[in-house]
Amino acid sequence: MRKELRIVSLLSVLLVFAILFTACGTYADNTGSSGTSKAAGSTETEGSDTAENRAGSVLKDGNPVELDLYVPGPNANPASLTEVESTINDLIKDKIDATVKINIIEWGSYADQLNLILSSGEKSDITFTFSSTTTFAKNGQIQAITQLAQEYAPDICSQFGNYLDACKVDGELYGFPTFHEYAYRAGLVCRKDIFEQTGIDAVTVKTWSDVENVLKKVHELYPDMYLLTNAETGMGALQYVNTGIFDTIQNDTGVAVYANKNQDNIEVLSIYSTPEYMDLAKMAYDWNKKGYFVPDVTTNTETRQDMIRAGNTFGFIGQIHPGIIDQETNNSGREMMTIPITDAVSATGNINFAQYMIPTACKNPEKAVAFLNMLYSDKDVQNTYAYGIKGKDYVVKDEGNGIIGYPEGKDGTSIGWNMETWLTGNASISYIWETNSPSHWQNYLTFNSQAIKSPLYGFVYNITNVQNEIAAVNNVITKYRAVIESGYADPDESVAAFNKELSNAGIQKIIDEGQQQVNEFLAARK
Repeated sequence: MRKELRIVSLLSVLLVFAILFTACGTYADNTGSSGTSKAAGSTETEGSDTAENRAGSVLKDGNPVELDLYVPGPNANPASLTEVESTINDLIKDKIDATVKINIIEWGSYADQLNLILSSGEKSDITFTFSSTTTFAKNGQIQAITQLAQEYAPDICSQFGNYLDACKVDGELYGFPTFHEYAYRAGLVCRKDIFEQTGIDAVTVKTWSDVENVLKKVHELYPDMYLLTNAETGMGALQYVNTGIFDTIQNDTGVAVYANKNQDNIEVLSIYSTPEYMDLAKMAYDWNKKGYFVPDVTTNTETRQDMIRAGNTFGFIGQIHPGIIDQETNNSGREMMTIPITDAVSATGNINFAQYMIPTACKNPEKAVAFLNMLYSDKDVQNTYAYGIKGKDYVVKDEGNGIIGYPEGKDGTSIGWNMETWLTGNASISYIWETNSPSHWQNYLTFNSQAIKSPLYGFVYNITNVQNEIAAVNNVITKYRAVIESGYADPDESVAAFNKELSNAGIQKIIDEGQQQVNEFLAARK
C-alpha cells in the first residue's frame, strides 16, 4: 500500500472490528459506549482503576527514556526526520515519559541490519519485521508481549482481535501486525482502455479459460503488443495462478495445505506435486507457445510497471487486493483494472509478515508497547508517522473527508517524508491520499472480513529440525520453478524431474515435520 486510505473515525473502526472479530486468546473487546477500550476482564470497578493507575505509574514515572525504533524506508535520513520525531514526542509526552528516535534503514540493507541488531544485543526498543517473528522468538531475540499487550496496548487488542493469533509463537504473542490486506486472490491485472476495446463484459470472466479468451481478443486488436509480463522480475509469468488455493505453511519450500478445504484431516503436501500445479504448468506451456508472454520473461529486468508504462504490454497475472488498481495506475501511469479468478483466502502468513516487535535488548518494554498503542490508536501520531509534517510534506485538501495531497509545487521526490502506510501500524485511522478511492478504506475492511480463512489460521511452522532440508529444497525450486511457470519446459517431463529433485533434497522430511506440527496444533485447538 502506498500513501492511501480513507480516514475513518477511530470509533467507527473499533465498532467494525468489534462486530467482525472476537478478541484473541486472553484478550477481550470491552469497548464501552464512549469507544474507550479496556484490558481483558476489566470492568468499571475499583480493580480497573487500580490497573490503570499501575500502568500510569510505570509510564509516567519521572524517568524519561529514549526508545530506538527501527523501520525500513527508501531514505535513511529524510529531510523531515527531526521534525517528525519532535512532533511525535510532543504528542506522547503527556502519557509516556519517553521520546522516540526513528532509525530508518534503507530497504536493501534492512533484513541484514535487523538480524545484526537483534543478534548483537545492540540497543533497540521497537523493530519492524517483514517476515514472521518465529525465528527471532526461537532465538530469544525478541520478547513475548502477551501480558504487556493486555495492560499497555488495550486499543491494539480491541482493534485487531483474532488477527493477533497470527503473531503468536507457542501460544505467546511476539508482535503486533500492521494493517494491510490480510488475504490474496489471483487474477488478471490489465490496462482498462484496451480491455474495454475487446467488448467483453468483465463479470463474465470467471476462469483462466475466460482470461485466455480475453488475451486472444487483445492479440487480434494489437498483434504487436506483449500480452503478459511477470508480476515479479525473475519469476514465472504464472507465478500467482494458484494464489487462494493453498496456504503455504513453509514459504521457502512450497509445503502447504489446501486453504479452501476445511477438511477434518488436514494433509500437508508439496504444492509442486498437486494436480493444480500440473494444470498451471500445462497452461504456461500452452500460453507460451501461443506467444502470450513477454520474450525471455524470466530474465527480463524491467518491472511490470515500466513495461506497462512503455505502452507495449497489456497486463500481468497477479495477486489482487483492495488498492491494487490505484497502486498499479499510479505506478504505471496507465488506468488499470482487475479481474479476480480465485477465492480470497486469509492465512497466517498474509498477516504476520508485517509486524512490530520488542527486542530482548529493550529495557523499557512497557513504554515501548504503550508507544505502539498510541501509534495504532492516536490519529495525530499515526498521521505524522505516515505522512510527515502538515503544510510541508502534505496539505489537507478536504478536512471533512480527511483528504490530503502534496503541497503546491511538490511531489514524491521533493517532500521530506515518505513512509508506505502498510509500515505505519494502523493506517486505518490515517488520512486518505487524494489519488485513492473514497471507499478505499472500507474496501480493505470488507475484503479482510469476507476472505475465507485457512483451516490452519494461526499455525506457524517451526523450521528448527529441517533447516538443512529447506536450504536444499529452495535451491531446487530456484532451478525449476520460474522456467516451468513461464512455459519454457514440457510440463510432463519438467514437473516430474522437479519433484524427483525435490524428493532427493529432502522435501518429504519437511512435509512429515509439518504434518506432525499440524496434528499437534489441531489437537491443542480442540
